[in-house]
Amino acid sequence: MPRIILSLLVGLVGLGSAWSQEPAVWVASPWQHVLRSSEPGGVKSAEVAAARNEYEPLRIIVRAGAQKLANVRLEASALAGRAGQIEARNVALFREHYIDIFKPSRASKAATGWYPDALIPIAGGRLAVQNPPAPVSVEPGMNQGFWVDLYIPRGTPPGEYSGTIVVTADGAPVSTVPVKVRVLPFTLPDEIAMRSNFGGLGGGLARQLGMDAGSKEFAAVEDQYIDMLLAHRAIPSSLGNIWPKWTPEGGIDDSSSGERLRAMVQDRHVNALCVPFAYRTETEKCRAYLGAMAAYLRNKGWLDLAYIYLEDEPNDAEQYETVRKQGALIRDSGIKRMCTEQTVTSNPAWGALYGAVDIWCPLWFLYDETTARQRQQLGEEIWTYTALCQGRGDAPFWQIDFPPVHFRAPFWISWHYGVKGFLYWSSIYQAPGKDPWVAPHFRDQFWGEGMLLYPGKNAGLSGPAPSIRLKLIREALEDFEYMTLAARQGRKAQVDEIVGSFARSFADWSQNPEAYTAARMKLAALIAAE
Repeated sequence: MPRIILSLLVGLVGLGSAWSQEPAVWVASPWQHVLRSSEPGGVKSAEVAAARNEYEPLRIIVRAGAQKLANVRLEASALAGRAGQIEARNVALFREHYIDIFKPSRASKAATGWYPDALIPIAGGRLAVQNPPAPVSVEPGMNQGFWVDLYIPRGTPPGEYSGTIVVTADGAPVSTVPVKVRVLPFTLPDEIAMRSNFGGLGGGLARQLGMDAGSKEFAAVEDQYIDMLLAHRAIPSSLGNIWPKWTPEGGIDDSSSGERLRAMVQDRHVNALCVPFAYRTETEKCRAYLGAMAAYLRNKGWLDLAYIYLEDEPNDAEQYETVRKQGALIRDSGIKRMCTEQTVTSNPAWGALYGAVDIWCPLWFLYDETTARQRQQLGEEIWTYTALCQGRGDAPFWQIDFPPVHFRAPFWISWHYGVKGFLYWSSIYQAPGKDPWVAPHFRDQFWGEGMLLYPGKNAGLSGPAPSIRLKLIREALEDFEYMTLAARQGRKAQVDEIVGSFARSFADWSQNPEAYTAARMKLAALIAAE
């Protein structure tokens, strides 16, 4: 080889090495894993589309070169369009906190490494930060992710808007990321289409925080957890002090709870009310209590929102009999009865639960299409739930180290099946003796299981810090709003066709994130064509 060519090649290799030592900033999809050690991407600008009253996320990843980047900050501008602007306060910025997943969750095929999950607010948005977090540093050759939540206010004229997010380190510019937003010509309703029960609040949260569940101090903190879930279109199982007192002598007394319950239903758009199953061991007293509670809710016009959670996950003949007895006890009240069990009997020797259950809530992998459809035709309701990595096949498990699309697919599949609700057993679980900011796992096998909210004290918050997974769930619930809007406009057959083309069952669904993005835009076109 001629010496001049050899010298040129050596020079280019050296130059490439030098380039790799420089900082890099790029835009990543919310639907991809970007670990602390992931290689840089090539996308340098962000383009998103969203309806009014909708959140749309994007991610900015900052990678240090040969030198540490100190005091890294992001600053978002307003987004300007021909008809106005979206103010910078509607662009919420979060720093991604990393978890060392040194052993994959059961059934996960993902690589080990440092995965982002908790989100620490740094600017914009609605979270009340007591102590603003210190600027972050990025170690040489490592990534630091930043999550961006863009909210489109009601009344924003449709059209194109543009702005920037500037990245600096030690006050010096590192990169400017152009952001373009297309505001769609419709508005997502405040009302929530998907019913749900996201558990863990109430007494469980009080014990976790070491607070008195009946204190005003705890009520103020719990309200921040409730607000967080509702802001993501997720209905908490506990909504604080919303239930009236009842005594056999005095009946219903809602003097201390009635206004809060009204506000939750009418102002906060709560669509599922988990009625306390009080006095269950005192049959006659329980019947009287349930009858009074049902009459109270019926008079308010909210009985159709209410349900009672029966024996959890009945799994033997004795527990099946318990469900039947509970169902019989509640039946005459008219309050619906919900059970975390599939619509096909687990074991014929245990007998059936038909007649005892109004809302069936099977695990995804146990969904039985034939019997579920039969129950729906009888006027019964189907919800679903997930827990751990139970089941066979390709169910969309919900651990940190599974692909992010797992958090989007279930609500498309729910539409396909006519499923009306969803249950998640806990939003705040913490392993005993473990720091959730270091080891958010259940039984050392399931990363992030039962924990969508992190205790916010570490992040300077009096309430919780959200997780990336909660943000992804919100995106899927907003997708469900698109389906609902289009169907209400008389286009249900077209919605069904779009959804059924790639989300056919809990074992047959697309794992390609682009399929959902493309389908969402097809739904948007249906809505906009009104």
